[in-house]
Amino acid sequence: MDLTDVKKEFWGDLQYDLFTANTAVYLANQSLEDLIRTDGRKAHKPIMSHPDTGTYSPYNDISFERKKAQKQTLEVNTFEYAAEEIDITDKNQTPYDLLSHSLNSIRKGLMNRVEQKFLSEIVNAGQSISNPPVTVASNNILDILEEAEGKLGAFDAPYETSMRAIVLGPRTVAKLRRTKSDRETGLGDSVLANGVVGPWHGWTVVQNNNLPWSATLTVATNPSDGDTVTIAGIVFEFQDDLADVATGNVGVLRHSSTVATSRANLAHAINGTGTAGTNYTELTPRQSFIIRRKRNLAATSAENMAFTGFGDISVSETFTSGNNFWTAQEQQAVFMVRGAIDMVLQFMDVKVGDKEKGFAELPKGIIGLGTKTFSDGADLMVRLRQDVSSF
Repeated sequence: MDLTDVKKEFWGDLQYDLFTANTAVYLANQSLEDLIRTDGRKAHKPIMSHPDTGTYSPYNDISFERKKAQKQTLEVNTFEYAAEEIDITDKNQTPYDLLSHSLNSIRKGLMNRVEQKFLSEIVNAGQSISNPPVTVASNNILDILEEAEGKLGAFDAPYETSMRAIVLGPRTVAKLRRTKSDRETGLGDSVLANGVVGPWHGWTVVQNNNLPWSATLTVATNPSDGDTVTIAGIVFEFQDDLADVATGNVGVLRHSSTVATSRANLAHAINGTGTAGTNYTELTPRQSFIIRRKRNLAATSAENMAFTGFGDISVSETFTSGNNFWTAQEQQAVFMVRGAIDMVLQFMDVKVGDKEKGFAELPKGIIGLGTKTFSDGADLMVRLRQDVSSF
């Protein structure tokens, strides 16, 4: 989409920036950055053995164990980037500072990906609650809290509230505000820019809308014309002719007889692959931002389509066939000691170049990222698998 629509007359303020301050920096151990901040790719950490204790018998020999170590490694192996092109005509014929907006969006978008990469480490927690996933409600949250405290207590994890954090999505934080007896708790009403809500039952509650999410959409029967799938408020509509798609919906080309092709077109629309205008209708800037950038959604095209993303994502469908439905909607939350996950940020760089042939500015940004849950950190995390089908 070009910028023709903002050149015509007079326009109001730009849309709100939906990115939030980064929680990963608050939660992570970043001490390894001093080793590989600007040079190098890997940082090693030795995990040392501990000697057993024994009962000494006078005049008898004691046994000695060899000191052992296991090398574990954090590697800066993820390089996220973002880039745009701003033609001189757009820059001078719109009332907005396009370059400033682009640079700010690039920086926040990169940090959003950093947070998602960091929180993906939750799956490496040494302990977990709920298998299968549990629905968190006001009448069971204290039981879950008690179980998490017991699991961390078994490893003598620090007890200070400033060190212990519960990282939950906005919907779950709302449930924390009510106890088993359905009364308001002492949890404050405010949320700081970095998501910190405040102390609660010996924990610091951190609200984060980038927690890993997954779900399965089974599409065993070819969708009918007009069938829809809604993800994070964006409606995807199957149609034989993309010209017939309802205004505001994302059209997905329905193959007349082959369900596999219809599924593939839905996956293309989610992933931004295939050909817009042929496999699906082009997403609006807002739809693309929510689906591909903010929520970082991805989908496979198998009969049981595996969806992944980040945040409090709600889904629904209006399939004609009962063979097509959502299942396994799950979100990962965590009880952790701050610093249990290591993170290194390296060479974050945002700059503006000039187009070699033409008249345009080329803002671009890149960041190097490494995350690692070392084995001692895994012992200080308890993963909470949440059933979020009620979202």
